[in-house]
Amino acid sequence: MKSDLLKYKHYLAVLLALAIANYLIEPLWNNLTELQQKLYLDEVKAAKIESLIMAKSDIEKQHGLLSIRTLKLQPYLFPASTESEFKLVAQAKVESILENEGCNVERIGWISRKEVDKSLIRWTLEARYRGNPKCALNVTRQLESQQPLVKIADYSYAGKEVSGNKNNYMVIALTLVMWQNAQEVTL
Repeated sequence: MKSDLLKYKHYLAVLLALAIANYLIEPLWNNLTELQQKLYLDEVKAAKIESLIMAKSDIEKQHGLLSIRTLKLQPYLFPASTESEFKLVAQAKVESILENEGCNVERIGWISRKEVDKSLIRWTLEARYRGNPKCALNVTRQLESQQPLVKIADYSYAGKEVSGNKNNYMVIALTLVMWQNAQEVTL
């Protein structure tokens, strides 16, 4: 038996080397590569943090400018309120413009609500009404000159005939966009 061990000792040495490589060197190598990757990511993160610290004054300056611009924007936005209060005020504003110009309101309905930012909500309303060309022109002018801002996103004018007659009735459909403060802005 001892002679067999001496005969195969080089095989045992190779098996021992493979076992050491498999159970000792390979896990150490994997650990080393993971640590190198982590070190690289930490260096990148540190570089980003350094650049942010160096740009801190620029970021604060931009934040101040944004705050000032936000305050300048306030007259063009509907004030922060509940959804139902906003809808009531905005719809009443559109209806009053239509009634003041002598148009016949057929339908006014809310199409969508989209949160643009944490402090800004975009509302879309569709107004369909009938009236003569003077009514259509005056309503368009009144809506464009409103504060808070009411933007005409889409429009459709339809009628039976196109002539120079001022009394021709038209069907007008406007898609209006309005913006609402989601929260009150202070400087």
